[in-house]
This record gives sequence, structure tokens and C-alpha cells, in this order.
Amino acid sequence: MTKPLGDFRGTGPAVTHLDLGCELRGGQRQVLYLAMEQLQAGMQTRIASPRTAPILDAACKEGIPILALPCRWDFAPRNLFALSRALKPSALLHTHDARAASLGGLVALMRRDFFLVHTRRVSYALGQGWSRWKYALGDTVVCVSRDVEAVVRRAGISRTAVIPSAISLKRYSFRREGNIGRIGIIGALSPQKGHAQFFAALKLLHDVPEIWVVGTGHLEKSLRTLAAEHGIAQRIVWKGHVESPDVLPFLDILVVPSVHGEGSSGVIKEAWASGVPVVCSDLRANLELVVPGKNGLVFSNGDPADLAVQLHRLRSDPHLQNTLAKQGHVDAQQHDTSRMHADYEHIYKLVTSPVSDVVS
Repeated sequence: MTKPLGDFRGTGPAVTHLDLGCELRGGQRQVLYLAMEQLQAGMQTRIASPRTAPILDAACKEGIPILALPCRWDFAPRNLFALSRALKPSALLHTHDARAASLGGLVALMRRDFFLVHTRRVSYALGQGWSRWKYALGDTVVCVSRDVEAVVRRAGISRTAVIPSAISLKRYSFRREGNIGRIGIIGALSPQKGHAQFFAALKLLHDVPEIWVVGTGHLEKSLRTLAAEHGIAQRIVWKGHVESPDVLPFLDILVVPSVHGEGSSGVIKEAWASGVPVVCSDLRANLELVVPGKNGLVFSNGDPADLAVQLHRLRSDPHLQNTLAKQGHVDAQQHDTSRMHADYEHIYKLVTSPVSDVVS
């Protein structure tokens, strides 16, 4: 791991972003984006993660101060005491995943002289007991969509706000010409991403274009078998892990067939930024972003035949493709990391300000 960068630099409340994941996926990228914006704005910010987590190397490359924790487990005493010692009075601890929320809650039980903000990124129902209580211990829970917020509120937690996940618009270039109708799907090869219903829809198309499957995961072997069973294996290119900005310009359609758990789809926003028309499932979180026929097309989740209909409709109508791409590109401008930073800055101010200041 790159050498840690030491203590905070900057002004304002000291913000420690806590993520206990040992991967570098969408959630961790959101942490990086937010910390980078805060650092550029002169705020005191750092990222705390397990010492083996790849986000720490990524943070160091961006000049973000880090705090390397002993391990990834939320109930590990070593993590509890290391984090508690590192938090100064009146500091702000911002957690970004379920384990981090648990560790943050435990520290809050030890001491209440700091501020605790949780971000919830998935729409799965909160469990009973500690799974709910740890979020209730926070000063607020920021949800990435109204759908996620509804789940959190059903668990009895009322101090919530909605801030969608963001993308760094400057990373994306526009779709190129001559992609021969290529269709892509980007995401971990895991059940919730909906590869199976996408493949079932492709089987129903009269002619299947080249398909790029971007991502890695434990389902790759079974998905390759499924593609062969559907007779589409020869049309699929398994790209493995490739950064979205390096893929999207070479796609003419992006399919987002998520079946559950979606928070606020980053890949939809990425496709918009690249001028790639989107077809997505009708999960409530997706419908917070996509207006059917305006900035994307929508199919009924669990209905591959409907997905095939929407793909055929889009592929056969160049005017519709251009309409969706243009409006999507406009809508992407609302989701830049600078907007997310401003929204979180407002939340931090509300959390850390005396009640009288907020009321006035």
C-alpha cells in the first residue's frame, strides 16, 4: 500500500469517511469522489478503511489523507479503539456501508462528542435489532434515492435526507460513430444485476448484435453456460473488468436489467454522460431517474419478452435513439460530483450547527 499521508489538512469540520469494504466498486468510488471534492474545496477530510482495502491506495494517489484500520470487521475491538482514538471531539464521522455503519454506531455508544452521518446505498429492508439501531444512532441517514429513504423510514428512522450518487462528468467522452448496434451490460456478475433476464431477452431477438458483458463475479461460469443454452454465446464478448469511461463510447445501447437492490444507478448516469441510450428495469429507484420515452426506455422487471420488445423498438428507431441520448446527456449534468459535494456540505452544516442556528 502507498505510504499514508498523515493528518488532516484544510479547514472546517474534520470529516472521516468510513468504508469497510475490501473492493473498489461503485460505493467506494462515491467515497472517493466526495472526498476529492471536499479536499479541493479546502475541507478537512480523510478516508478510513481496512489496511488492505484498495480504496486506500486510490485515495493516496489523489492526495487524500487516510486512516488505515487493522481489519474489515465492524465488531473487531482493534477497529473500535483505533477509530475512537482517531476521532477528535466535534469531528464528523461519515459511514458508507453496512459494516461501517455498525462500527460507527459502536463508537457512538462509547462516546457522543462527535457527529455521525450514515449513507445508505441499497434498497434492501433493514433487519431487526442492531441492524436498525445502528442507523438510529446517527444524526442523520442520507439515502441515495427516495426508494431507499422509504425503506429506512419504514424501519422507524425519521432523520433522513436524499442525495443521489454522482459521477465525475469530466471522465466521460461521447459515443462514437460506427458501433454497429453493439449492446452492453456493465456491472458485477451477481444475481441482482439481472444478466439472466437480459440473456433470455436476447434469445427472443430476430438478430442479436455484438454484446459486451463488462464486469467480473462468481456467476461468470454459470452465465457462460446460460448463454450457450440460449444459443447466443457466439455473440457475447466477455470484457472482464474495464472502467466504464473506456467502454461506453463503443456501445450503442446500454441495458440495466437489475432485478432488486438498486439504490441510485451509477451506470445509467454514466451512459447518459456518454450519450448512450438506456433500457432499464422498472425498479422504483430506476424510475426516479428514467422517464420512459424521454431519457430512456423501461421494461417490466422479470419479463424478458418485454425487454426484447424495448430493445427491438430502440434498435429499429434511430430518431428515438438520438432523442433518448440527447435528453440523457442533459439530465446527466444534474449528477456531477460537485453537486453531490454541495448537498453533503449542506447536510453537514445542519448536523453540526446548534438548533437555534438551523431555525434562524
